[in-house]
Amino acid sequence: MVGDFFWDLPIFAQMSEQTTGIVIMAFGKAAYHEMAYNFALSVKHFDRDLPIQLICDKNDVLLHHKYWVFDIVTLIDNADLYHNNVFSPGRAKTRFDKYMAFDNSLYFDIDGVALKSLKPLVEMMLALPEDGYYYVQSADLSTPTSPIPKANLFKDGPRFNDMIWAGLDTIWEYHELPDDALVTAINSSFMFVRRGEKLTRFFDQVRDNIDNGIPISRLQSWGGTYPDELAFNIACAQFGLDPWPGINPVFFHFRGSFNGARVNYALDNYFVLGLFGGAGCTQNAVWEMSCKLLGQYHAAMGLTHEYKWHSLVKQKHAGTQKQLIRWN
Repeated sequence: MVGDFFWDLPIFAQMSEQTTGIVIMAFGKAAYHEMAYNFALSVKHFDRDLPIQLICDKNDVLLHHKYWVFDIVTLIDNADLYHNNVFSPGRAKTRFDKYMAFDNSLYFDIDGVALKSLKPLVEMMLALPEDGYYYVQSADLSTPTSPIPKANLFKDGPRFNDMIWAGLDTIWEYHELPDDALVTAINSSFMFVRRGEKLTRFFDQVRDNIDNGIPISRLQSWGGTYPDELAFNIACAQFGLDPWPGINPVFFHFRGSFNGARVNYALDNYFVLGLFGGAGCTQNAVWEMSCKLLGQYHAAMGLTHEYKWHSLVKQKHAGTQKQLIRWN
């Protein structure tokens, strides 16, 4: 485990005037706030001094004493939660830059559990080129070092299997992309961003892609709303970005036996165990592992693990989730 000396490393001395922390978001059903608590507690189990910001719609869903796991709680404006009067978590996700409390933010989806200290990951992100401002996990989930797939309409044709939200022909129809532009296929379960003018311009474009781009009726939508990953993918093409940070921190397991060897592979190679989708998406064995780990983490802190997987998975958005799996 990384000791207290970690924060005295040269990379942090160079950035002593900047702040760095974890950003997560929770909206809607109580289950999402409970998953945010579980994720934050798993981080605090390893890194008590790593600050966590929760961006949320309500700050009284959990029992008051459980909010200790969040160092900062920020309420989001309703205007950033709804699109055409429809609740849109993807819209909110493309606006987290407006609320983040840190100069350098590691964003995680809340449906996950930390497997180890995140401080080495923080160090990796801060060591990335200083002119980079947006980094994100790859949609290729096959290995922790699989780069982000990219495709061009005129070179590869309209079908882009790694990015399911829209065909390349539809993207070029609604967005003025150069003929040689490369559309990325990201997984926004993890993002690292650096605050500044470059990031602001990028996120402004991301939001414009939602508000003035492809109609939802032309997309494979996410619960009837615009998928945030598509807006990011198009913006990366518009800005000529390859946003892969060199590592995919979140482990996903959808098919095949989740046996001891697979568990050890996750523990050895990833930072977070992902719990994507509603019932019938991520295997029950993976959810059970998350509960086992959270039970251990709570016990080590003298606490009781209350928010169990059986309740959480039933409340997660379901329906279209199975068809959103990337079968790599």
